[in-house]
Amino acid sequence: MRGNPVFIAQHATATCCRGCIEKWHHYPKGIELTQAQQEHLVSVIMEWIKLQIDQ
Repeated sequence: MRGNPVFIAQHATATCCRGCIEKWHHYPKGIELTQAQQEHLVSVIMEWIKLQIDQ
């Protein structure tokens, strides 16, 4: 995983684990993410990746 762009993006956007998701995105742990929440987190990751490509 080390060096994989998605792995890096997950850490850069605080989407790497439920603890970070709860702290930074305010989606509580212990509850299944809704489709909308999942789509939001994926869009955050993708936006970060796009910004990195454009640099």
